Amino acid sequence: MGIVSSHRRPHRNNGRSFCLEGERLRVTRARAMEEGQPRVDCQAYAQTKTSNQAPVFEGPEKVTPRDADELKVERLTHVGCGDIVDEEYDTKVKIGEALEAAAQAVGDHPVERSDAAAIRAAEARVVGPGATIPGGVAEQAEQAAESNATAGHDEDKVTIADILKWNATAKLPTDKVVTKEDAVAAVEAEVACAPAEVTKPYGVGTALTEAARHNQEESV
Repeated sequence: MGIVSSHRRPHRNNGRSFCLEGERLRVTRARAMEEGQPRVDCQAYAQTKTSNQAPVFEGPEKVTPRDADELKVERLTHVGCGDIVDEEYDTKVKIGEALEAAAQAVGDHPVERSDAAAIRAAEARVVGPGATIPGGVAEQAEQAAESNATAGHDEDKVTIADILKWNATAKLPTDKVVTKEDAVAAVEAEVACAPAEVTKPYGVGTALTEAARHNQEESV
């Protein structure tokens, strides 16, 4: 889940398996494309729909692929995330990248209200309270959760991968590093809407929590 992108300093070995997968996500995305939040409750999420008065976030600029990307993945494949002196990239995980890591881990799970709430909280941490991204991952996740609640067959349900894979990094700004506060906001939103009031293993809340932990270690 961890991504390495541009501060000139050594990449510390955090021992986490998400590093290589995250790097692959960045490279594939590049090829394909040429801060507190109050405590939440689930009813609040059900009532907060996009209004005409809401600020609109137009989305990030397209990212141009870098020549070193493929070489970076090859090096990670052979030597792992440690022992690499990174001269090209910031080592911090961004919110969009953490969301795509969740899509890799639990992508085949149908979107539930708890997932949509966590995604909405994550998006809000990127664009700011009250702002919206028309057609963004939060809006899509909420629509998917509503549709899935009435779907007759599992095969008719929209999955987390359908919403987050590719879309998270394409539709969200790429410079928002995951912080502890971001993770807490997503976890609280997810728990508030989950039937058992717990986060989904390897889901959105967990992905942001792991990303925030990784980023904090990188700052030491």
